[in-house]
Amino acid sequence: MATISVAEFKTRLETLCTKGGGRGLPRSGHDQQILFKSIVLTLDSQRAYTETDLNQALGQWLVQVGQTIEIDHVSLRRHLVDEGYISRDSAGGLYTVSTAASDQFDPGIDALDPATVIVEAQLERERKKQEYLNKQNR
Repeated sequence: MATISVAEFKTRLETLCTKGGGRGLPRSGHDQQILFKSIVLTLDSQRAYTETDLNQALGQWLVQVGQTIEIDHVSLRRHLVDEGYISRDSAGGLYTVSTAASDQFDPGIDALDPATVIVEAQLERERKKQEYLNKQNR
């Protein structure tokens, strides 16, 4: 599988999270990986999370980034563990960010803030809308 570039990551994340993600995760495994990566980018990779803390962080991602994706934090947590983005300790009480899936992404993606990517996309969409409306009113 080819490495996902910064540009592709941003474009797909914007599309998935601003144009209506629909119920559940996208069908494309490629798009799912982009969403999962965007989630772990919002987490502290040096921290161990309790289930409650991780649920809260996932809820925050849903509000700030995954606004149009209809999925609950419990399902997200399960997918992140199953796909290797998050590791759970043997007792099942602590979660940490895993680097197992990092090789499929350009290292530059690690410097992105997914919430900022979404806000910038929304601002650009509004700018284009206003530009279009201004042309129509002339």
